[in-house]
Amino acid sequence: MAKQTQQYCLRIEAVNLDHAIYDTHDISTIRGGSFILLDTVNSLHSLHNKTPVLQPEATGASAGLFLFSCHENEKEKILVTVEKELEKQAGQFATFVCACMPLPEKDKFAETEQRLTAECRRKQYQTLSFALPKTPAKEECEMNGVRPADETISRSEGPVAVSASVKQRFNEGKKLRNELYWKLLGEMELKKTRFTSDLESIAGIAKNGANEEKIALIHLDGNKFGTIRANNCRTFEDFKDFNRIVQKEIHEPALKRLLTFATKPESEGFRTKSNDVRLETLMWGGDEIIWIVPASQLWDTLQIFFDTVSNKPFKKIPLTYSAGVVICRHTVPILQIRHYAEQLCCIAKASSNGASSNQFALLNMASFDAIHKDVGTFLNAYHHPATANDFIVPFSSMSELRQNVQTIRKNFPKNKIYEIIGELKAEKDIEKIVDRGLKMISMPFKEPTQKAIEAITASNPNQWFLISDLWSLVDNTAHEPAI
Repeated sequence: MAKQTQQYCLRIEAVNLDHAIYDTHDISTIRGGSFILLDTVNSLHSLHNKTPVLQPEATGASAGLFLFSCHENEKEKILVTVEKELEKQAGQFATFVCACMPLPEKDKFAETEQRLTAECRRKQYQTLSFALPKTPAKEECEMNGVRPADETISRSEGPVAVSASVKQRFNEGKKLRNELYWKLLGEMELKKTRFTSDLESIAGIAKNGANEEKIALIHLDGNKFGTIRANNCRTFEDFKDFNRIVQKEIHEPALKRLLTFATKPESEGFRTKSNDVRLETLMWGGDEIIWIVPASQLWDTLQIFFDTVSNKPFKKIPLTYSAGVVICRHTVPILQIRHYAEQLCCIAKASSNGASSNQFALLNMASFDAIHKDVGTFLNAYHHPATANDFIVPFSSMSELRQNVQTIRKNFPKNKIYEIIGELKAEKDIEKIVDRGLKMISMPFKEPTQKAIEAITASNPNQWFLISDLWSLVDNTAHEPAI
């Protein structure tokens, strides 16, 4: 009697990403590494001529969950084949771990998924931090300073000696610049859309001269998605449905809406003079997204994303996101900014106190290039007596806050903002300065400006620090809704 086949769950995960993607400040190389991993995981289902069909059930930025069927004595051979394919596609720069377990009974999947993840963590601790290259080269890579430089790439300043790892990612990143979005969304009309290739082009100059050479890095992450999955994905179908909602009902629609907005004739600030869209995606898949946009387009980008997230529950549980946002010059090292944004995202998450809400935390670095402490400690010290929580903006108040800051910016003297901030830092009363500023405003505009100030600062005078940081991020004209 022939033995019956067994169904297995296979988890595949790229690990130690700081040494596989975020080991260089070059934007093309980061883009290339990130999406090589995504493609590698997504392409495993095509191994059907070498293995049983690997059915992708959930894939993310660097991880995937697959189902396959085989006899028990064939399992190890299949895993070896998978590992060889991972090595072939991304082994020059990435390290992967795999874990495999039998598909559990219908209501036991949550435990199995946790055990698969734990096994991947165990294997990660047993692997090297990065893939060791096999090369006699002795000079170091000029772009990451760690791996040996056994290749060269061409850049505007001339040939650059780099590692094979960097060259693979750099070349893929250049190719992906204009292909990425139609590949992600499957929308052929996006083939005609061109995108910027560097941070300088993203920064640009807003039409009113504001935000010159400023970018906004946005790190978005789901709030307590791990807990929601653990408590509510009892079956494999639950797990698949959760992943479908996140990817197909939130992330992809949000990106489509953002690209639609960016390519509208009236959205000139989202494009260069040559009509390239000023957008970079550094992370895609899983629960997280990292976007870089012109600082002048930050508000619309967040408004579009959070509006897309609204009313997308899983089993009647609201799915919400937090974001960490850093405003800076395009010359600030991108890995440093990414690290700050990740910390800000955690600060925003912590502020919700368990409530289901969307919000972002802001750090405006327009006047400096580095901080030497963690972001929370820095904000508490640099903006004392304001705290990091004073720079958190709930989605529910974004539209009103924008309108109020626009009103204040249009009418209130900017030099008085500096005076107010100085007095707050000295822990002195600011009422007289505010009154002097209001007296300088012509009568038809005085009352709406006073109301805008009170709406923001009445319960917390330290919100003047937020007004100051948002000053250059909103223009002084009314905006139509983003979508």
